[in-house]
Order: sequence, then structure tokens, then C-alpha cells
Amino acid sequence: MTNQVESREVLNSESLETKIVTPKYKKILVAIEEEDSSQEVFDAALYLAKDQNSQLMILTVVQENLRGNMDLPIYSEMTGYGAIYNQEMIELEEKLIQESLEELQIWLKRLTQKAINQGIKAESDYTYGEPGKQICTLAKTWEADLIVVGRRGRNGLSELLLGSVSNYVVHHAPCSTLVVQH
Repeated sequence: MTNQVESREVLNSESLETKIVTPKYKKILVAIEEEDSSQEVFDAALYLAKDQNSQLMILTVVQENLRGNMDLPIYSEMTGYGAIYNQEMIELEEKLIQESLEELQIWLKRLTQKAINQGIKAESDYTYGEPGKQICTLAKTWEADLIVVGRRGRNGLSELLLGSVSNYVVHHAPCSTLVVQH
């Protein structure tokens, strides 16, 4: 037995209007690393921000607090002896950490200026911690409409062991997410 529905209205091409809906992103958060491959991710966010007349927040997350976690070659010989540092080594470590942070800030300022030069209202920041969690936290507090992140293309065992920042962000973000394969 079939059910038939009678209709007095005939469908035609004029009654079937197609509407294209383009979401409006006012605040875009782009999370990148200080690597060459992150340029594609930044460029995608820059394009969207310019196209949508959006604000842009450029974020990088340092996975661990640099202090005490740097794998410096000068310490490699000492790890078997209890890693006893003298004052000179501690000062050298602090100097290297400071230089790394200064380089990171210069890099972020350069990217911010590139966006500003293209007429985009932009700012940048860095933080410490687990990248996925930090990205989602900032997206929530900054009230981002879109997060742009990169994906390296790990799969299988390497993704299981190393994790995936983009996967975490997609599943925990408080807003839409664009994942750029690089």
C-alpha cells in the first residue's frame, strides 16, 4: 500500500529560490606555531579576516613553560650525574629563554603588522600550556566566531601517541572551526 499526497500547487523553478548563506565572522582567532608550514594557516585566516572585515587574534601556544624544560645541549652530559647546575649554567639558561621569548614576540608583531597593513584590526598573544585547551579557552573569553588551526596530517599511531591539536579544538571549541591542511 502506498500513500499518496495530492497537491494543488505545482512546483516550478520560480518557486524554488536558491539562497546562498555566507556566515559572518566578526572575530577570528588563528592559532599558529613558529614554523614555515604555519604560513598557510595564517594566510587563510588573513584572507577571511579581510574578506569579512573581521578582527583577527593571532595566537601561539608554547607547550611547556620554557623555564626548566629546555633541552639544552650543555645539560645533556650532566643528566646522569643528578643534573647539578652551577650559577653560570642557570644564567645561560635564563638568557636563552629570554632570547627565545623575544624572538617569539618579534615574530608575532611582524604577523600582526602584516594584517594591520592590509586594513585588518589585529592583535597577537602567546601563552603556555596544552595548545588545544588554551586555544579553546581564549576563543571563549575573546568571544571568537571562528578558530583557524592547522593540521599536519598525522594519522594512526602517531596521532594516537602525539595527539592532535586540531582534533581537540574541533571537538571542544565554543565556535566554528576551520582546519587548514598543511
